[in-house]
Amino acid sequence: MITHGETKALPPLSTEKQNNEKSPVQASEDSKPCYAKVFDEFWGKRFFLYFLVISIAVAAAYPEAGRRRGPLKPRITVSWVAVILIFYITGLKLKTHELKNAAAYWKLNVYVICFTYILIPSTVYVLSLILRETSFNSSIIDGMIVMSCLPTTISMCVILTKTGGGNEAAAVFNATVSNFLGIFLTPALLLLLLGQSGSVSMVDIIVKLVVRVVVPVVGGQVTRFVLPGLKPWISRHGKGLKRFSEILLLFIVYATFCQTFYVGVDAKPEEFAILLCILIPLHLAYLALCFTTARFKCLGYARPDIVTVLFCSTQKTVALGIPLITAIYEESEQAGILSVPLLIYHPMQLVVGSLLINRLYEFATQDSIESSDDVEAPQDKPHTHNKENKELGPEESRNTNRGSTVSVGHITV
Repeated sequence: MITHGETKALPPLSTEKQNNEKSPVQASEDSKPCYAKVFDEFWGKRFFLYFLVISIAVAAAYPEAGRRRGPLKPRITVSWVAVILIFYITGLKLKTHELKNAAAYWKLNVYVICFTYILIPSTVYVLSLILRETSFNSSIIDGMIVMSCLPTTISMCVILTKTGGGNEAAAVFNATVSNFLGIFLTPALLLLLLGQSGSVSMVDIIVKLVVRVVVPVVGGQVTRFVLPGLKPWISRHGKGLKRFSEILLLFIVYATFCQTFYVGVDAKPEEFAILLCILIPLHLAYLALCFTTARFKCLGYARPDIVTVLFCSTQKTVALGIPLITAIYEESEQAGILSVPLLIYHPMQLVVGSLLINRLYEFATQDSIESSDDVEAPQDKPHTHNKENKELGPEESRNTNRGSTVSVGHITV
């Protein structure tokens, strides 16, 4: 019998019932027809990877359309229109006024820049000298050097850093700084390492880079400054601009491989397999070296900072790489082969990074878990908030204890 003033506790929901309940988002996803799910898959996160394979396959099947003197006029539509639009959008989205905030992470920036533009290019160049003593394809070797001189990814390193419990703010600023410097440092490194053996003079390369790369980036920045009301529109349509850049990038890849397949691929199938066997251990070696050196006490990095350094230092961007290869080596018959190492490295670094996410998250949050375990409530003393928690149900009382946060490095867990 329940007396007056007493309340009967309701039985908790069973775990099975709770698990069977779906959120409105999940319910709407399950209710989508099959064709809508297929469209979301192809037009979603894996859009670029799927259509990259399709673009190369179409170029191999029908190279006539995109060849250098073909009906699509790639000398104009690719070398000028597509490249200029990509770098104009880059300048339009680049928030240079935020670069001053990167000064707070100057140790991270110096480490990442040295690793990206000194260590990786120098080690790959030494490796290329060894490979040139063999019968390995020289264009693929040059492509490895081109890949090594590129900056870090623009968005992938930020997403992996955030998911892995790293310092997201430092990753954002570092990706911005690295790609901004890459506009100038990457061509300089390519001229230093490959310019003497190229078929185009240095003066022609510099003029092309200034007209097709530097001027569009500066034009995008000028547009942001002259039309400040455009900034909210850019923020709202950031995903649309990114997708448009990806489509232009796919068009460049398609036209480049059309010319390559039209004149004939001067590489054996087994050489691509050997390239994959080289790039995988090379990337793993960079990850191991970065993880080891970033933990030196003299650098003073917190665990989330180490995760940030790991992703920002070892990745290479395809968004800047393909247009640069097109701008510099447009007259070369092997431009498609030059981009192969980058096109293999790009999805490979995403797969490897995704496999490391859970372990890195445990590593980044280990200090917070240990510190929370060390702080134990006294058992012999009464709690002042027990009376308040008595009035609450078990679920509400549990939720009140979840509000506390533990600060780790520059992020909050």
